[in-house]
Amino acid sequence: MSIIKSSLINLKGHKLRVFVTLLWIIMGITSSILVSSIGNGLKKEVTDSVSRVNPNKTRIYFESSDSNMANMETFLNPFKLEDIDELSFIEGVERIGASKDDFSMGSMYYSDAYFDKKTTYVDIKEFNGDDKIVPVFGRSFSYDDDNRKVIIITMQNAIDLFNAPEEALGKGITINNHIYEVIGVIDENSIRNNAESNVDNMYYGDMNYIYSYMPSKAFNDLMNQFSYPQDIYSLDLVVSKGYDMYEVSNNVINKLYELHPDINGSYNIDDPTEATKELESMVSTINKFVTLITAISMFVGGVGVMNIMYVSVMERQREIGIRRAIGAKPLDILIQFLVEAIFITILGGIIGIVIGFIVVNYASNYLPFKAIPNINSLLFASVTTVVTGTIFGIVPAIKASKLDPIKAIYK
Repeated sequence: MSIIKSSLINLKGHKLRVFVTLLWIIMGITSSILVSSIGNGLKKEVTDSVSRVNPNKTRIYFESSDSNMANMETFLNPFKLEDIDELSFIEGVERIGASKDDFSMGSMYYSDAYFDKKTTYVDIKEFNGDDKIVPVFGRSFSYDDDNRKVIIITMQNAIDLFNAPEEALGKGITINNHIYEVIGVIDENSIRNNAESNVDNMYYGDMNYIYSYMPSKAFNDLMNQFSYPQDIYSLDLVVSKGYDMYEVSNNVINKLYELHPDINGSYNIDDPTEATKELESMVSTINKFVTLITAISMFVGGVGVMNIMYVSVMERQREIGIRRAIGAKPLDILIQFLVEAIFITILGGIIGIVIGFIVVNYASNYLPFKAIPNINSLLFASVTTVVTGTIFGIVPAIKASKLDPIKAIYK
């Protein structure tokens, strides 16, 4: 206990040196926890994305072998509408059709909307539960709207169809031969002024391009009513349960070659597992990078610990000589200096861990996914600090324990 007390007193007398040494260790531990937490969050995001993907669904696309695209007709029309009818009869095909992304811009629907004899053009997006929509008139979506045909339209849509925006509320507008009740009206000001809004709209300079919104079920029903476009660039294939996806996909591709014998290119399967492997490889690289950062930072911090301990040994030679002269053993001297070195690194490690978790929580607000610190990061950081303090503190401690007491007293 006296050794620990003596070590603390000495460290307190050299605050600036201790602080500089702590800084390197804190930076190393904090960066280690931050980067590893980002890696863990990314890995979870990848895993969740894979679990949400239908294992029986894939996409078939075309790659032209004509690098100059001399035959644009072949390049733009690798699939025909009548192909879908032929392919649907292949054994194991549950459903096949033109990829929605080819003509609906992902999760958006573009169409004309009608009321009485007036018309307007609507750009509709699926309402996400995380979106915070504050209508200027009417209300936002509620739980009861999930199974209803309702819509929130833009101010411009409301002006085009009605004499005044507030008159749109409760009215039914016709989209693709179906009637949807207007429950709210939004405009660019309500989006721009709503600080909490994270609605995905587009900004062009001072202009704000906003969308109308529908609940998920109504939106999906609307999307399924699409007539196929003239140009089809890829096909979405859903394989029946019990069938091998790759076998059925290859049968579909072989049939496409039969239907297009003169095609100048190849039909391919979009394998989602490839993207997953790439992301997993990226996460693995991040973890290796974390290890490298930690190693470099802790090495620099360790050198700082060793330096401060060497200086301490030189300044305290007389103290060491007197302690040896009154009966202190070389082991006692070694332990005291080793305790000081380990104490510095452990203190830096604890502070680094605390700051690391604070930084992780703060960084999560600016990431598309949540950074996740885990127990492995904590254990790695803890073990690293102790090992660093022991390794870099042992050499100065041994030097101090081997000092000749008589020479040390008279230096």
